[in-house]
Amino acid sequence: MTISISWATKVINIPQGDLTPISGSLYELNVNSFRLVLKNLEASEDGVWALDTHRHNTQVTLGGVTFARTLEIINGYTITFGNGQYAVRLVGANNNISDVVNVNNVSIRSSNSAGLVSVGVSVEDRAAIADAIWDEVISGHSGTGSSGEVIDRIDKTGGDNQALILAT
Repeated sequence: MTISISWATKVINIPQGDLTPISGSLYELNVNSFRLVLKNLEASEDGVWALDTHRHNTQVTLGGVTFARTLEIINGYTITFGNGQYAVRLVGANNNISDVVNVNNVSIRSSNSAGLVSVGVSVEDRAAIADAIWDEVISGHSGTGSSGEVIDRIDKTGGDNQALILAT
């Protein structure tokens, strides 16, 4: 492969000739093979001093299911495919290549498979969830032994029980 890295500009160059022809104007880049080329370039005399180009997590089997490896281009590196009218299908690992590619006439086809997605919840979302919970009608949440049952009983009986709950 003649993939190269301009260490000064942090641009990873992938010539069309380094891609696997599939049919017509469709080519393929095996992301795991690409990762190995990057590791060799990082270990070269020219690249040994530079920041890592990527972060890699190998495939892992959990509960009999094998989850795909991941490759993340990091530290400000970008990728430029040799310009032309063709498409590149990314295979062999989940990756962020589409996020860091320098746009030209090449079409990128990423097929990441999520498996399990961890979603963050914003402060605004947490407030909306809390409001939705606190605005619920108690009668819908008063199953035997639930906190809703206790609150509903106190609401119906009134008196000292309300003072006791508010004091705790």
